[in-house]
Amino acid sequence: MKRPMNRGAAVSPARFAHWLSQFSGYRNPVTQGMIELWLQQFSAIDRDAAARILDAVLFIGNQHIHTIFRELVNGLDGWDRAKSKRRGRWFFVPFSGSVGESGDSMVHALRMATSMTKKQYADLFIHRSELVAKNPGSEDTVVLVDDFSGTGTQACDSWHLFEELLTGAPRIVLMLIAATEDALARIIDETKMEPVCATTLRRRDNIFHDDCHYFTPGEKNTVLNYCRRADQRQPRGYGDAGLLVVLAHRTPNNTIPILHATHDEWHGLFPRND
Repeated sequence: MKRPMNRGAAVSPARFAHWLSQFSGYRNPVTQGMIELWLQQFSAIDRDAAARILDAVLFIGNQHIHTIFRELVNGLDGWDRAKSKRRGRWFFVPFSGSVGESGDSMVHALRMATSMTKKQYADLFIHRSELVAKNPGSEDTVVLVDDFSGTGTQACDSWHLFEELLTGAPRIVLMLIAATEDALARIIDETKMEPVCATTLRRRDNIFHDDCHYFTPGEKNTVLNYCRRADQRQPRGYGDAGLLVVLAHRTPNNTIPILHATHDEWHGLFPRND
């Protein structure tokens, strides 16, 4: 969560320009008209809090994602782009339960970011179904690639799909763009994966947590009421995470629903589905 502007700050052209600049890379284009319509869903007295929520959104754009992957990969012990300098064999695998999930797009982003799209690097990038044939052993490294973990539940569930395929005891790295500290702790405790994460979200990043001091208890209750309108089942986001995180290619379901829920009663700025 980013620090929002002071209470009562004008929703000025400069503020709109800042939001538009921040959110320009989202897969569903965000326009000034859309922001205005989103703000109008709040009563006049509550629009200041709504505007401050937009200020606080942590938006991770595509260029940032590429920079993150480049830095994370280059920081892995034993890795080198030159095969002769690597320790053991290396495999980069989408951390997905099925084709088309976020892991696939993240592996593509990683290849682009590290300039490894040429044929000479093709053997480094495989899918889960190929792990048995490759049979990575104790000297090898398997890097499972995904974007985000909010509670650790999906990561731990997906791990069970991989565990039975990795019987040769390779080093297993889970590479993430961002994750909560609770998710990382659970992944460490419940799996054999070594999480490597660029951005760790703390309890203060949960807008409803007592550690979040950017919003008053009254403002939090007001926001929660609107979140109930956006999603009665998970008004605090999945796992009650209360996050304000948006990735360029999708919004995590751990993010509060007023930012992404889209239905007859509410229209979010960052819809999760087309």
